[in-house]
Amino acid sequence: QSMAATMESLLGPLFDKLNVQLVVRAIGLPPLTRLNSQEENDLMVGGRSTLTHSLGWSSIYGSDVDMVVWDDYNLENGQSDETAKALFDLFARQALLAGDTSLPFLWGGDFDVLRNLHESADVDVGQLGNAMAGVDETDSESAASSLEWAAQYLKCSSKTQRYCDGESYKFDSHCWVDHGGNAPPTPQLDHIPVLPTAIGWRMHQIKGYTLSYNILAALDDAIDFWAEKTIFEGHPLADENWHMGEYITNVQDKVKALTESDAPHCFQLEELMKLPKRLCKSRMKGRTEHTPRANPADTSLRTVLTNSDVSLESDGLYEGYLSDDAMIHSGEVNPIEIANLGKDPSNAKQRHLFQNRWLRQRVVRRADDNSSGRVLLSSMIRSTNKRTTAIGEIKSQPQRRLDKIEPGNGWKVRHTFPGDKCDGSILSTGCGALKSSDCLLEGHQGSRGGVWGKESAGWLVLKASGVESGFVALNLDLGTTLPDSFVLEYAIENEETRTMSTLNKEQFAEKVQMPVPGMRLLTVFDDEKNTKSDLVVSIRVKGCDDDCHFFGVTHLYWS
Repeated sequence: QSMAATMESLLGPLFDKLNVQLVVRAIGLPPLTRLNSQEENDLMVGGRSTLTHSLGWSSIYGSDVDMVVWDDYNLENGQSDETAKALFDLFARQALLAGDTSLPFLWGGDFDVLRNLHESADVDVGQLGNAMAGVDETDSESAASSLEWAAQYLKCSSKTQRYCDGESYKFDSHCWVDHGGNAPPTPQLDHIPVLPTAIGWRMHQIKGYTLSYNILAALDDAIDFWAEKTIFEGHPLADENWHMGEYITNVQDKVKALTESDAPHCFQLEELMKLPKRLCKSRMKGRTEHTPRANPADTSLRTVLTNSDVSLESDGLYEGYLSDDAMIHSGEVNPIEIANLGKDPSNAKQRHLFQNRWLRQRVVRRADDNSSGRVLLSSMIRSTNKRTTAIGEIKSQPQRRLDKIEPGNGWKVRHTFPGDKCDGSILSTGCGALKSSDCLLEGHQGSRGGVWGKESAGWLVLKASGVESGFVALNLDLGTTLPDSFVLEYAIENEETRTMSTLNKEQFAEKVQMPVPGMRLLTVFDDEKNTKSDLVVSIRVKGCDDDCHFFGVTHLYWS
């Protein structure tokens, strides 16, 4: 029922006709259960929950992304605060720097940030409207049945808003559909639990339709352009009309060259969260056990561990048949018909197929018109907000070759979904369907896994390959209050030297950062002059064998 699933279901068959595989990933995380309600609300506002992934963008979201949709509907009155602007700017820049052979189109996000990127770095950006302009209102329950299926209970007047907000209309879900055969081992809820921020499946559907329409419109234009060029200039199409190399290089070089006067927001993270400014210009990589993530088998934290006996704790996946009832009625949407494929090629192209249908989007040039489809961002006034700050350094002890650090035993992967299947796409069938789940059809792929251990587990050893700008950090998860005897040791080593650092409880509390609720970021290496591309990070806890049973590493970041 999600926007991403709607889009992939609509356009997948069409792209298959073009011999192109379409993959749509919805990457999101649930709130931390250990947070209080205020912290959960803070985490869900203004893109704050994306920071855990933004710091490893090219690995966690993927380096082959062609389009990025920022879908944050939790902003109060649609306005971004300064922190939200800075976090979105980091997210957007990392998306643009992530790949070598692809460059994403950016849909949505803070307008000021998009404008700066468009004007100063030639980034292609746009704002999606809500597509409500042509939707017929649901005046009553009886009148709803006369509307097109996708428009029913989608738009209501103030007098009938109770119908659109009614839970039975806004949400239509089941935790289990009995098809006979394997019954789930855990009793199932009747319906998927609803979060207060949930917008309902109907809004997700129209968001998916809106995205699909814009892609179809762009594809239509591209085919026309291809045909026109080859008709007059002959085959094959000239390289400059479809090769992306120069375009990608131009944008990425300009993103790396952005200054605080051109685009100030990302650089403010140094003051707001003590993140080095160079991260706004450097490609970030990462490994994690959080899900969903792109290419999960290759981006797991386990792939960079040298510890050999790290086991996975899990309830195991339900292996029975999982199937829900069809959501979209048969015949309601036909993407092949939309694209005019499968018809007699001699027929004239129907360029205005949607003109009289409720989904029709208008192309406008006013960024404040929320009923628009595509928005052209150009000729806007730049804004400048320059901030600078200094970050203190923690003392360390560089040493020549020492005795080898031996990876410890007893570290375990916990709180994640088994199988390395959770990539955020609708093809991730069964992801998160644990035997212990009381809602097997929920379909949410979000988990906050990590590698957990205690003092007796010894050293956890990880390798960061391809370090370019001299930054390495860990995201930690502490499941309990630390005792006064707590000590954290970590080491950074390359082929020549090893730097050891020891932090007691007070030093650890000062060193570790909490940029957003639930995140504990420990920067273990920050040297802009570093020339070593491969660094080994080792970490262990001491002085709290029983009390620190819940000490976890969830992410390794580097740039």
